[in-house]
Amino acid sequence: MDLDLKKLAALRTSGRAFLSVFLAGPQSVADLEKRLSKVHRVLKGGGPEKDEREYFTENVAVLWEYLSQNPLRSGSLCIYACRGIGFFQAIPLLEPVKDIVRIDSSPYIRPLAELHDDYGTVAVVVADNKKARIFLVSSFVAGSEEVIKGHVKNHVKVGGWSQQRYERRRDKQLEQYVHDIGQALVKLDQEERIAQVLLVGSKEVLHLVHNKLPKELQARVMEKNLDLGRGEGTLNRELMVLLAEEEHHSQEDYWERIRVEYLEGGLAVTGIEDVLRAAIERRVEKGIVNRTFHPRGRRCRNCHTLNAGMVEACRVCGSPSLFDVSLINEILDMLIQADAELHFADPIPGLAAAGEIAALLRY
Repeated sequence: MDLDLKKLAALRTSGRAFLSVFLAGPQSVADLEKRLSKVHRVLKGGGPEKDEREYFTENVAVLWEYLSQNPLRSGSLCIYACRGIGFFQAIPLLEPVKDIVRIDSSPYIRPLAELHDDYGTVAVVVADNKKARIFLVSSFVAGSEEVIKGHVKNHVKVGGWSQQRYERRRDKQLEQYVHDIGQALVKLDQEERIAQVLLVGSKEVLHLVHNKLPKELQARVMEKNLDLGRGEGTLNRELMVLLAEEEHHSQEDYWERIRVEYLEGGLAVTGIEDVLRAAIERRVEKGIVNRTFHPRGRRCRNCHTLNAGMVEACRVCGSPSLFDVSLINEILDMLIQADAELHFADPIPGLAAAGEIAALLRY
């Protein structure tokens, strides 16, 4: 599935010409017409909203045409439509999402960014001396799987010259096996940009694989001991628990790093106003936000300035012609285009007390 968050983040129109729809499952389609009709009624008929209402009508027609030709039979679905710039994309999702209908000047990418942050693209290697399974875990696409045969003999005590020959042969087999696993991971990283590599299984094999990887990929590796003999279903469930635990620890680590930097008067900011300002200036390197935080803002139709909070008039030009936006979605757009990161955390009390959102700065 061709998902390019950076491309989506760069799309923008002068008014609310974008329609973003998230469907939790096939049952959501039955309620979609009612939700769309409500949005249509809420849009006013005159002024700038007249054009937005026309854009909405055109986008809805394209949406229904797609769903009639491609009925949603399973899983979740995200659809973006903007007839004004000739853009349409339907994105099947393996993980459930909430039903959302939204109009804005850009695609509403926050739900996709949250899914990507929760799962990323993790390469899992389950290896013993006989074979290695390598597969991807992602919220968007079903993971491909590659199996590499090892057949590396166990150590034996035979003594003398024959034992030395046996060990040399074993070392050669192990070296080739580990090389093949490493090459497969490097290729996957080039194709998918792996966020993390989880190594599970034989300590001997995993340690060698770790050391064979390029330094840049080594930094993303974690090794875990699991009983490979407990069946594939049990193993897969344990792997998902491990990934969830690792993600939780990572969230807390991100916040602690920012907190310490901020307390030392370093390159860090907290709170929506300061993070937004730093994002506009392209100074953010890495940010974190509590996923329960949904601050609102307003964008000016006249000068397109983004205003934090529910202001009555644009703070720059004074125009009262504004429309509501999601500030986190707007920050996401800016960070993704600047090759920066925003991580979504299960509520962290310390982060909430500091304004729900914080960031490390580049300068």
